[in-house]
Amino acid sequence: MSLVDRIVGLTAVLGGILLAIAGWQLDLGTSKLPGPGFFPLLIALAMGGLGLWLLLRPGRDEKPLRSESSRWISFTLALASIVAYAVLLQDVGYLISTFGLLLIQLRWVEKQNWRVSLLTAGMAAVISLVVFRVFLKVPLPPGILPLPAGW
Repeated sequence: MSLVDRIVGLTAVLGGILLAIAGWQLDLGTSKLPGPGFFPLLIALAMGGLGLWLLLRPGRDEKPLRSESSRWISFTLALASIVAYAVLLQDVGYLISTFGLLLIQLRWVEKQNWRVSLLTAGMAAVISLVVFRVFLKVPLPPGILPLPAGW
C-alpha cells in the first residue's frame, strides 16, 4: 500500500468522524422527514467506511500511470461533456442528455468497452429518471423525447 493511500484513507476516516459528530449534533429527523443532520451523517458514514477500506485493504500491484497528456485529454473531455450536459439538458431533455453524458464519461474518459458503457449509461439514465420523476416527483425536462403522463 502506498503512502498516498494511507494518507487519503486516514484523512477520510478523520473527516468522516468530524462530519458524523457535526451531523449528529443537528436534528436527524425521522425516516419520513429527514432533518438537517441526516444527510451529513450518511455522507460521514460512507466517507469513513471508504477511508477504512482504503486503509485496511491488502496491497496491490501498482499500475503505471497514464501519460500526462493522456490525463489532460481525459480531463478536458470530462469537463467539456459536463458543460455540454448543462447546456443541452433543457432542450434535449433529461433522459437523452444523461445517457449521452454517462456514455462519454464511461467510454472515452474511463476507457470502458462499448457494451459496458452503453448498458451502464442506459440503465443509470432510466433508473435515475424513474427515481426522480416517479418516486420523488421532481420535474425534469422531457426535451425531445415524449414521456408518459405519469412520469
